[in-house]
Amino acid sequence: MATEDTDPDMTRAETTLAMYAGPLLRRIAAMLLKPRSPIPEEELIERCLSTLMNPPVVDRRLRDLPDAARKILAIMGLSRQSSWKLGHLLTILATMGHAEGLAPIHTLLEYGLLLPVLPTNTPTIASFEEILTRSGVLEQELFSLSAVAARAREESLGFPDLSDPRVSELGATLRIADGLEWPLRIAAVSQIVAESPFRLTMARALFKRDLTRLQTNELQASAPADHLLLVPDPGTLCFYWAEAISMFRWENGELHSRNSVVPAANAFDDLVQLTAALSRLESWDPERGYLLVEEGNLSPFPTASFAVFFLLGSASGWVTAQSIADYLWEHHPSWQGVLKKESAQQHGKTWIEAFLFGVAYPLRLIEVLDGETRVARLSDLGKHLFAGGPAPQPIPAFPQTLMVQPNAEILAYRQGLTPPLIAKLTRCARWKAIGPACTLELTPEQTYIGLESGLTLSGIIQTLNQHGTRPVPLAVVDLLQRWANKRERITVYSSATLVEFQSTADLDQAIARGIVALRITDRMGICSDGGDPDFKNLRLLGNRDYEARPTKCLSIDDDGITLTVDTAGADLLLEADIGQLAESITDDPPGLRRYTLQPVLLKKAIASNWTLEDLDAWFIARAGTPLPAAAKLFVLAAQAPRVEARSRMILSVPSTEIADGLMQWPSTLEFIEERIGPRAVALSEENWPALRDLLLQLGIICD
Repeated sequence: MATEDTDPDMTRAETTLAMYAGPLLRRIAAMLLKPRSPIPEEELIERCLSTLMNPPVVDRRLRDLPDAARKILAIMGLSRQSSWKLGHLLTILATMGHAEGLAPIHTLLEYGLLLPVLPTNTPTIASFEEILTRSGVLEQELFSLSAVAARAREESLGFPDLSDPRVSELGATLRIADGLEWPLRIAAVSQIVAESPFRLTMARALFKRDLTRLQTNELQASAPADHLLLVPDPGTLCFYWAEAISMFRWENGELHSRNSVVPAANAFDDLVQLTAALSRLESWDPERGYLLVEEGNLSPFPTASFAVFFLLGSASGWVTAQSIADYLWEHHPSWQGVLKKESAQQHGKTWIEAFLFGVAYPLRLIEVLDGETRVARLSDLGKHLFAGGPAPQPIPAFPQTLMVQPNAEILAYRQGLTPPLIAKLTRCARWKAIGPACTLELTPEQTYIGLESGLTLSGIIQTLNQHGTRPVPLAVVDLLQRWANKRERITVYSSATLVEFQSTADLDQAIARGIVALRITDRMGICSDGGDPDFKNLRLLGNRDYEARPTKCLSIDDDGITLTVDTAGADLLLEADIGQLAESITDDPPGLRRYTLQPVLLKKAIASNWTLEDLDAWFIARAGTPLPAAAKLFVLAAQAPRVEARSRMILSVPSTEIADGLMQWPSTLEFIEERIGPRAVALSEENWPALRDLLLQLGIICD
């Protein structure tokens, strides 16, 4: 939504003024600028626009206007809607008690404070009668610069005070909504349009297929968690509401979801935007739901809804629905015609209740006293918009509001949702349920839609980690990567800054805070664009040149399988390689990193692309020694022949010469099975007596 100091209608105003004939433009300049000397024709438009942006001059011109003309600008300013249909403006004026007809409109056009919305091929306009006397003039849209309309907000609209002094707060419950219900449902409707484009007839009616999709959608048909009254066809209301705030784009006669919409910065700005869009909702009614107005007529919904807000803004206390209905029954020129027969008997009380408690309450524009009689008054946001109250205090933020389940479902706690987060989630996950804790689902289709809209895989994971109460489960990350691979095979960074953390917990915390986006290893991550993170949030212990040759950074314990890492000398390749061979020891004290070589991992490495020579070379480069014997046992065990276990006697002799003689002399050799060392031979127990006798004959004493 545009702010007051950046008016998006300036270009449109310049284009419109350029369509005016010279004499008409000079007449406007005379009324608006009141120049003391003639102005060159080529400067008229520029001088008019600069004057319209000059608050003191605009204030003086407002004082020159008749009462009804000032109230028209006040309607535009209070509604935060700079563009209205002429017929709607006249209807609200009539509701205020003004019956001047087109005279106030003509005056504002003459002053240049109101401008017509014209097609680009409009011929030069010589007088405003050309616009105000043609057929269909009630449908003519008029706009004013928001900077001009804002100067008229303090103008009194003249509505009566309908407060009921008999209302007592004793025993009643004060209720105010969080304002998220309609934004969430509108976000869910945009996903329905994203699945399959919608079409509208020339009368802006929905085709039956699309209408059925909205009316049968389970999420839209479900009751809100905090509701006072259910309204009919909420999905249809959300569709037209989304279309009114430009969430869709026309392409080949179809409405497509527009993913490039910049969300409001905060919840209040979002609600103000939705409130302003009520002036453009003409195909929905609080009592009847989806409603088409006959050609040539205007829907009473935009004017009646803002008249309700203006009446509440003029009230000093609690107001009943019946008092508002009675006022509109007497003063609104077209409201009676849309009421149901049974509603008309109460002057439209049920219509007012449906609008107040079914539409305005979830928008957080009113607060409700729920007692013997349900009554309403403006909330802090409503008072700011319609009664000149101060801007409401920001709602406390709860950044960690998501919980990603291993089954790819997302639990979103409502109190932490903001317009930017809702917009991001809508692009990458499907809304399943809206309640105190909303449910979304990560699906292949929605992931693909998100990537097509400009999101990246790392950006999606970063959002889920940054707002999650815990890191995204690895199984879900793997799912997202597989789904994304259907569209994105590889991401190439011409350069990247890798951030290495002391522990996995430190990396998890950095991802949750949004410092890094993508997990590379259990302790390393990068930003989504590969650039530098915000180093003010990090305590740097050093940096490392990952292009340098591998250095010695491992020490091997006496057991041959426990490896201790020198963190100062370790590099990226060590992280990539050691995970293929060993498992991390998780109970190490902070700052100490140790691993244990695992037989399963070593065998898997050999089965893939490692050889025994590669392992020896890697250990020499990293530890200064070849592959330890214990680790080599893990590798060679599968290649070893069958092992046989049996009982044998071991004969140990005093010298190698005696052992050599025993192995060469045939008389002793026949009793020996195997020489097992320089001074040791093996034999069976049954051969020992015969061999012992021979040794005694030689003079060798056997113990």
